Amino acid sequence: MSSTDKAAPSGIVTTEANERVIPASRRADGTLRKERRVRPGFVPQEDIIRYKNKFVAEREPVSSPKVEPPKTKSQKKNAKRNAKKKEGIKVIEGELETPANEENDQEIDQEIDQESDQEIDQLQNKMTNVKISSEENRDSLDTTVITIEQLEATSKKIKALEKKIRQIERIKEKETRGEVLLDEEKEKMNKLPQFIEELNTLKGN
Repeated sequence: MSSTDKAAPSGIVTTEANERVIPASRRADGTLRKERRVRPGFVPQEDIIRYKNKFVAEREPVSSPKVEPPKTKSQKKNAKRNAKKKEGIKVIEGELETPANEENDQEIDQEIDQESDQEIDQLQNKMTNVKISSEENRDSLDTTVITIEQLEATSKKIKALEKKIRQIERIKEKETRGEVLLDEEKEKMNKLPQFIEELNTLKGN
């Protein structure tokens, strides 16, 4: 295989002569596996380019942001207490002084309560934003579905009107040939202008 040959994900190589081959390789037992030509038009599964429809991608639901589970009050208190122990040792006139545990715990509780209130507010704001985003996506999806249904209904009406007009044209040919028309056929002929007007309206003419 030359340096200019192009290899596909499946291992199939396109040579300079524009031939697709599976290069020679060596088996586990040391024997040589010969080069093999690939049948024209054959494309293995791994060489097929994946295509994702844009419309389908837009309709996919928006995933909610990940929210880490909040720490419990006891976990926060222990973490605060450990931090206070490290920071609370002060050197005063050459002696070590540790803050009183009771006052320290009260201060920690106040800080934790304040942080908890802030976390609750943040969580509520996140959930509100997710709800609004979900509602907007649902409204957009509903509008898209309604539009598709309207297009399908309009297409069916156009086909039905075109069929009726063709039938009336055949009735007119019968009349031209001098054949006697039925009352039902005459009634259809009278509706021809109405059908043509409806068809032009649906087609936007």
